[in-house]
Amino acid sequence: MTNTTIEWFGTTTFRLRTGGVTIFLDTWLDRPSVLPQYLAVSDVAEADYIFISHAHFDHLPGADRIAIRTGAIVVANCEAINLLRVAGVPEEQLLPVSGGERIPLFTRTVRDQAKRDEVSTAAALPDQPKTPHHSLAVLSVHVWPSLHAFLPNPHPDVMDTQTVYTGGTTPYACTLDITHGMKYGLLQLEKLVPKEHMNDGMRSFTNYVNDRKTNVLSHCDGGQLMFNLIINGNGLLWNAHLGAYEGIVSRIEPKPKIAILGIAGRANHDGRPFDGSAAQFAVKQLHWLDQPETVIWCMHDESCIAPYKVDITGAMISVEQETTSSILALTPGQQTNLYL
Repeated sequence: MTNTTIEWFGTTTFRLRTGGVTIFLDTWLDRPSVLPQYLAVSDVAEADYIFISHAHFDHLPGADRIAIRTGAIVVANCEAINLLRVAGVPEEQLLPVSGGERIPLFTRTVRDQAKRDEVSTAAALPDQPKTPHHSLAVLSVHVWPSLHAFLPNPHPDVMDTQTVYTGGTTPYACTLDITHGMKYGLLQLEKLVPKEHMNDGMRSFTNYVNDRKTNVLSHCDGGQLMFNLIINGNGLLWNAHLGAYEGIVSRIEPKPKIAILGIAGRANHDGRPFDGSAAQFAVKQLHWLDQPETVIWCMHDESCIAPYKVDITGAMISVEQETTSSILALTPGQQTNLYL
């Protein structure tokens, strides 16, 4: 059994330590001033790999600074990779993916030895950076396409995972609406809400997203990804948003022992708004995954813009009553042992 620890820093950002490797799942550590901060980007001294779910403001920022400081390899979609390249992350640390990839992961020591030809290396083209042979990997990751959640309009102040949503505003509702809403709405909030009507959270958010020198982000998610980390033969799946392709999730192998799942928003089922509640969709995901032993929620903590909170009570009750999975509640900033 491999000793694995996890820390949650809010929203969808986690740090995993396993097999001598330090991994970040998203990097939204430096956040708008009204939100609690559990770890500053400037305090991250060690990272071997960074996995980015997508390129939005609450997932990608910080990845460039952590990668440049630590030498971490960033695995992300092309939208995120292009932004990180412009931000100065060295090319040999950028690994663009779109889903379907299987990637061996190595300790920093082995990666450095490969650069010096001290260990076996993978076959490579003349200018391709040297990487260790896959037999030296301590774990691996399988990358899969996923989907960004929808948000009901108008946004409720509190999003209840028991609330049932049906139908769509048009027959063409899709994540393109999220992209347009982000570009012309959320990221231009100051044009839509008069200054005198802005609350502290809105002002904090606007200041944050307008600081593009510090915060690397895009209005386009670039293609949502999920990652199944294979640790000691066991899967740990991270799907950062409440969306999924049923045909992909139901066929993931190995089935995860632990599933980290986004629980906020209206679910996105195969690219269409899900008729039902977030709780009902979460239960579906868990059955597609053969009911992992442990479920960890994410994307449900405090926000500086509406929805300000997510009530996970309904999702917790549904999982307990309709699956054999158990929920593990993480305290932000606190290290927890995982048994894999």
